[in-house]
Amino acid sequence: MATFAETMLSKYETLLQTSAGLDTVSVDGQSVRYVDLEAKCRRLKREVAREKGQRPQAASINLARAT
Repeated sequence: MATFAETMLSKYETLLQTSAGLDTVSVDGQSVRYVDLEAKCRRLKREVAREKGQRPQAASINLARAT
């Protein structure tokens, strides 16, 4: 069963493919700017990767070079 993030990611990716070049698109009855839609798509890709264990929950910091 697909998670909410996976469902929304597939919906946003379909919208991005079909509405290239537009300024605003309608998602579930709400108008969304194309730039905002791209940002949401990137965020959902990260969230799906975290859910699948392909991306860490927190960023790692290399302290060896910190001064």
